[in-house]
Amino acid sequence: MSQLGKTILRVALGALAGLMVPLVASQVVEGWNWDAGVFVFVYLLFFGTGMVYAVIARKMGAWSYKAGVGVALVAGFALGWSNMVHVAGSENPANLVYYSVLAVGGIGAWLARLEARALARTLFAMAATLALIAVMLPSGAPPYLARNMAILHGVFVALFTASGLLFRHASLAGLK
Repeated sequence: MSQLGKTILRVALGALAGLMVPLVASQVVEGWNWDAGVFVFVYLLFFGTGMVYAVIARKMGAWSYKAGVGVALVAGFALGWSNMVHVAGSENPANLVYYSVLAVGGIGAWLARLEARALARTLFAMAATLALIAVMLPSGAPPYLARNMAILHGVFVALFTASGLLFRHASLAGLK
């Protein structure tokens, strides 16, 4: 089996292992009733994210670049996932603005051509976009919920910033 085939198999099995969490939760959590199509969609999200990491990290030697890719993908996936769940639950179209953070990341990565220094700027722009959204988007939530939302925004901003710093480290180490 080729190296690419082994990578695909590892990612496919990892995505399947990750899918076990919602599968078990659907059996034990009341009100959690996904149909088969949702499980397929979630598996494809897990697999796609894993393959993006595997393909990009495989080409780069610097640990900071690989870590930056991993942190950025995990944070982006978690932001997209939590927003998808929140939009589905609240049906508030204002929450769709959070996808602009992911759009900034996708467009920035494409324009950067995966060059470390430009990716650092992209991740800093994602963090700034999310911070701006957190400040400008009124929540109308009770104080305890608003505090939790502020903490969650802070965590995501910190993750995107950390990823940007890792890419910056990789660029200073001479990785183009």
